[in-house]
Amino acid sequence: MYNENAAWKELQSCLPSRNRITDEIKPNEKYRKINGMEIHIDEYERDSNITFVILHGVGGNGRLLSFLAVPLARAGYNVICPDLPGYGYSRCDKRVTYTDWIETGAGIVADELTKSRKVFLVGLSAGGMLAYNVACLQQDVSGLIVSNLLDNRDEEVRIYSAKNKFQGKYGIRLAGLLPSFLRRFKIPIKMVTNMNALVNDKEVLEVLLKDKRGAGSSVSLEFLISMMNSSPLIEPEGFERPPVLMVHPGNDLWTPLHISEKFFDRIASDKRKVILEGAGHFPVEEEALLQMEETILSFIKNEANW
Repeated sequence: MYNENAAWKELQSCLPSRNRITDEIKPNEKYRKINGMEIHIDEYERDSNITFVILHGVGGNGRLLSFLAVPLARAGYNVICPDLPGYGYSRCDKRVTYTDWIETGAGIVADELTKSRKVFLVGLSAGGMLAYNVACLQQDVSGLIVSNLLDNRDEEVRIYSAKNKFQGKYGIRLAGLLPSFLRRFKIPIKMVTNMNALVNDKEVLEVLLKDKRGAGSSVSLEFLISMMNSSPLIEPEGFERPPVLMVHPGNDLWTPLHISEKFFDRIASDKRKVILEGAGHFPVEEEALLQMEETILSFIKNEANW
């Protein structure tokens, strides 16, 4: 599977050494069946009673999450990085919607909780709101960690997420008028989102954009419509558990801090915000990655009792 994919291998050389896959720390590839879908998973098994489930966003896949999975596995924790339906090597015969993403995350968390493990949910980019929604369904998780929280009901959020202001203001509304048979057509992600701001390192950006299993892939209009028209399963004022840690990139050129703060500031549960100094939306900067790792490990050890 990922042995056939060159993009993640090229990315490794662009990462700090402590964030790279090695012979000692590497994932096992598995499949789990969830609601008729075959979900490909990168699993870093460390025989721990704590598991991280890390969810990618639009234009990602589970293998690209190795930059965070590796240091967490090195610290002794189990880490699971799924390919969400439509990305990576997951297989799904039906027309994918945002609900399938939520059900995938919730199914994986439920499996881990049956093993009497503590589960911490991590969501990066659009995966942040996805992880939030999964936590709404699986409130026994021990903590929620996000890099961004994007509430697509907010027009300003849509404008920042989209390729341009016109698409952000009117694109989804116009797409919603299309008949069902046209919504199944796929379009390159870079045509509808601001992928050029995905990462601040141009060399890394070039690698990511040619990855046909991630940022260089296409997405159905139906999925985009379902995601952009979705509402949080629990409004933030009613979200009282689990505790939340937001590790937001400090130099995010795609979705800046105040976009995430609109939602984060309204969350009722115990919460903490840490700014990753100098980090882009997809953080590959060494100091920022070390800061992220240390902040997350502190969050786990203290179990969010600030």
